[in-house]
Amino acid sequence: MQSTLPQPGAIVWIRGRRWRVTSARGDRDVARLDVTGESGRQAFLYPFDRPTELGEDLRPVRVRPQRARARFAFLAGRTFGGRTLRAAVDARAAILPHQLEPALAALSGARRILIADEVGLGKTVQASLIAAEIIRRDASARVLLVVPATLVAQWTGELHRRFGLACVPADRDSFDHRARERAFGDNPWNGAGIFLTSLDFLKQPHVLDGMPPRAWDLVVIDEAHAACGYSDRHAAAHLAAQRSRCVVLLTATPHSGDEERFSRLLGLGELAGDRSIVFRRRRADIGMASTRRTAWHHVTPALAELRVFQALDGFERIVMKAARRDHRDEAGLLLAVLKKRALSTMSALSISLERRMAWLSSTGLDEPADGWVQARLDLGGDEAEDVASEDDRLGLAARTGLESETECSWLKRLAHLAGAAAGHESKVRRVARLISRTGEPVIVFTEFRDSLSVLVNRLRLLRPLAVLHGGMTAGERSEAIDRLETGDATVLVATDVAGQGLNLQHRCRWVISLELPWNPARLEQRIGRVDRIGQPRPVHFTLLVARHDIEAGLISRLARRVLTANQAAMPMAGARWSRLARRAARQLELRRRLVRQWQGPDCSGRPMRTHRPAGARAVFSVPFLDRSGAVAEMHLAAVPIAGPFTRDLVDIAGRVAVARLRPRLQRVRRLRAASLAQRVQTERALADATRSAVSGDGQPGLFDAAALRRFEAARAARDDIDRQFEAMVERMRLAADVEPGRPVLEIIWLPRP
Repeated sequence: MQSTLPQPGAIVWIRGRRWRVTSARGDRDVARLDVTGESGRQAFLYPFDRPTELGEDLRPVRVRPQRARARFAFLAGRTFGGRTLRAAVDARAAILPHQLEPALAALSGARRILIADEVGLGKTVQASLIAAEIIRRDASARVLLVVPATLVAQWTGELHRRFGLACVPADRDSFDHRARERAFGDNPWNGAGIFLTSLDFLKQPHVLDGMPPRAWDLVVIDEAHAACGYSDRHAAAHLAAQRSRCVVLLTATPHSGDEERFSRLLGLGELAGDRSIVFRRRRADIGMASTRRTAWHHVTPALAELRVFQALDGFERIVMKAARRDHRDEAGLLLAVLKKRALSTMSALSISLERRMAWLSSTGLDEPADGWVQARLDLGGDEAEDVASEDDRLGLAARTGLESETECSWLKRLAHLAGAAAGHESKVRRVARLISRTGEPVIVFTEFRDSLSVLVNRLRLLRPLAVLHGGMTAGERSEAIDRLETGDATVLVATDVAGQGLNLQHRCRWVISLELPWNPARLEQRIGRVDRIGQPRPVHFTLLVARHDIEAGLISRLARRVLTANQAAMPMAGARWSRLARRAARQLELRRRLVRQWQGPDCSGRPMRTHRPAGARAVFSVPFLDRSGAVAEMHLAAVPIAGPFTRDLVDIAGRVAVARLRPRLQRVRRLRAASLAQRVQTERALADATRSAVSGDGQPGLFDAAALRRFEAARAARDDIDRQFEAMVERMRLAADVEPGRPVLEIIWLPRP
């Protein structure tokens, strides 16, 4: 089939229109033709759309010199080499130099990349650029984006708006719909494109088992720090990343003070000891001045709240005295949960006390029956639920060694005191006083939805509110953000479900945190909603802390974790990428300026003819093609000509243009041959990892039909993996062999008569 495909530069007739082929790449019996014409760019599939190749029309179109210069500038801007970020040229976004570094590393063969920039420096743009570049180079590529469920719509919009890419939603409803439309047995994960899913949907066993044992070209995991614990999330993320030729992890908070979690982050998707390249840039590193102003507001607790704190101290002494060595960790976790809630609002503490008493009065089984303790079976794939963290669930079901009657007596006393103090929420009163002094838009964060309810009831009397928490649907969350951005609301009250991915810098610059989270990463996530690229004003961050020893202990613990995170050693990317990115940024800006000079279609199918003072020149575009038909590089060459304009003259000038590019061709061949061994080695490691993940080893029993079916399915899957490996290696070998394609005459400059 390959011999019947038109080469890049050929003029073809498809669907009643004239096109110029820019790329023709085949795979078995199907090929994709990328073309340009009067109506812009299109893609057709051969043999479903059969092109009729027209003879090259060498009759030049007479144009003015200005138009010819604009066309030449456009062609120069469209040339590209092996490391040219072609997707960035057409991106509808301002791309800063530091945002090019990860993409350049990916093009150079880096398999695992961790982008750990400060909040607001454009991690989404960087990952989207890598995805767009991979799709631009290979239309059959398969990309998996794993993002928080609350950010699915944002990622979809960003990819479409900035890079013109469409996503394939991978969730329960979308897969059900696709299953009804496709043939029976067709796997919804098959096919090319960008699959967009959430980690909690992906972690479900039936979803992971249904994913075909086929390598991804790129896996991106947003908010990757959420996949670093000992959980199903980590197992799913690690499995998906191990099956990818390139893995990009995104997080603004790579280290939260927990060395073990950080180590697991660096090991996500590891194959045969390959190391992660870490890009960790701060505003100062890229020349951006920090305008953040942080204010600590020390709040004096009301007398009723002080009584609760004193009772908590007494309860702590009783519990730790009764706890044996086997229960000290569990007892400490329970006390930490109660203190954390008390430092937020007394209403939040009251609810936790009720839950603890309900657990103590339950059947006493090791696994309590209360729904608030049980892990949620999430079939919808939404990890935004923020009812209680895992620590809260474990803490409120802890075994302390204290007798149930004694503990219940203390808990009832605490509940009575907390109920009395709920009418004197000192932190809530301080927030109300702060926002009543100005009409400035503000975001108020709290860790607990129970505290959010208290804030909403108090603040709704002062200003129009928008509310955002994990129990809301995607439509309700979007409506809340729209209310803030349009000005219908001037206060957004949110839990940490709003601490990821939202871009609110054009509307807000002030963030209030009702309490100090025990994880310092959450503070950075909260302020990062407004402290981002594009924020034109100084950012204000207000932290509320209680004047009490309980809060002082929390601040001390928070400081230790921050110190541990700051002192952690990271395998940082070298200065090489910064130098390459600065050079690429200059070239990108130049290419964009050149491309913008041409306002017509990409191609008319005929060369242009104009006059100029100097001698005659013929300008050719010359593609470098690999043996699969893909365009590896595109160059321009200007050749002096003499004599009457004939086809023979054009053929001779074209051969001269190709000869002038011979040194570049030899260099491309050397570079591709040098990278072939590394790419084959990576592909072999991917095949080994995928093969080992296929269950069904061992000889089934003679009369065990189910086991026999699993055995046969596993063997067929492993055979398919081997065939895919061999096909990919052959494709890599074809891509390493580059030849010049047919030179296409673009412009003829003739001396003035």
